[in-house]
Amino acid sequence: MKLHRMPYVVQNMIIAELDLDERMLLSFTSKRTCRLLGMSKLYTNPYLSIKVRSDGVEVRIDNEDKWTFSIPYDKSALENVVYWKIDGSDVRVSHEVKEVGTEIKKHTVSIVEGADFKRTRISLDPLGKLLRHLSSFLNYDILHCICHTLPNGFISQLDCSLNYAKVWIRHEHVTIREFGRFYGRFRTREFKEDRAAVVTPKELEVLFSKIKIRELKLHVKFASAVYKYRKHPEPIGGPLIQKLILENHTWVDFSQLPTARIISFSRQVQSHEINTMFKSWVAGKNREIEIMYFEIGNKVTDRTRNFLFTGIAQHETQLTKAEIDSFLCYWFETNAWRPYQQRLRNIISLDIIREGDGLRATVIVATAGSLPDPEQKVFVMVWSEENLRTIGRAID
Repeated sequence: MKLHRMPYVVQNMIIAELDLDERMLLSFTSKRTCRLLGMSKLYTNPYLSIKVRSDGVEVRIDNEDKWTFSIPYDKSALENVVYWKIDGSDVRVSHEVKEVGTEIKKHTVSIVEGADFKRTRISLDPLGKLLRHLSSFLNYDILHCICHTLPNGFISQLDCSLNYAKVWIRHEHVTIREFGRFYGRFRTREFKEDRAAVVTPKELEVLFSKIKIRELKLHVKFASAVYKYRKHPEPIGGPLIQKLILENHTWVDFSQLPTARIISFSRQVQSHEINTMFKSWVAGKNREIEIMYFEIGNKVTDRTRNFLFTGIAQHETQLTKAEIDSFLCYWFETNAWRPYQQRLRNIISLDIIREGDGLRATVIVATAGSLPDPEQKVFVMVWSEENLRTIGRAID
């Protein structure tokens, strides 16, 4: 290729003018060419997404889905198979191009290499190779990874050098059919049930301590029902996870929560679990957490609320009503709460203080929803510099 024989400055000028399609096609010709493209990385617009479904793994680039890579479980129907260089290895692929209008071309690449990776971890290698290959000459503004099912060994193939905007892991919806008397008549009723994906402790360690993720949403469980996650030493430079959403928390040790700046629990948390978390924070643990959100059910009495703070010194909050409203508005906006969810009443707020450094955290307990099933919400805002800036308080 003539490009390899040109001076470095000329090579860089030519590469800088290449669009996404040209870079992609050149990258698969040789490892040397791929390294050359890495001299001037292209920022895709706006994201790369990874989706894992029951029929295979799909990787898409660009908001118009110009490039789609699939690693299907069933490879029997693939045609026009050729060899491409992916991460320095010869990989068998099927490449199809479809023209949309006069300017856009959509490329679909099916990777043939690898057996049914529902059964073997080794056959997930094509995904790891593809991600390493793409990241060698492309930069991503946003990178999403959505797992509707979790093949064995998938998490270990994620590129830990990338920054992920979203990683969501859960099992696919399962259709449940029930026969019985509903609404005065005997009939069959169908509904979707979202089940937890089974993970190993090692996979959870990779997610919590190896990968930088802006939002990690987990609906997972472990083969052992008695397993409790044990947090590893906090990463240098702060938490790698900005926001952690837990849809199932049976495996969580509330005295040592996973390392994240924001933790939100989607399902009801027991009062004694919240009390354990408050006590551990006051004692100096879970220091990296700055915001927390819980739901504590709809049958909550004053006694239940008081139990949240058993054994903990309570102080009158030092936040003003305007600052509390500002924090709640920030939460509503960043979590896309609907207007009816924002109608809070019976708001109670108080401060707890951490031993050692005297850092405050404001706990807000409020009622949402209408009778007869109102919901009780608990918000915790630690007085970190970022949170104080968010509510408009001046920092000394």
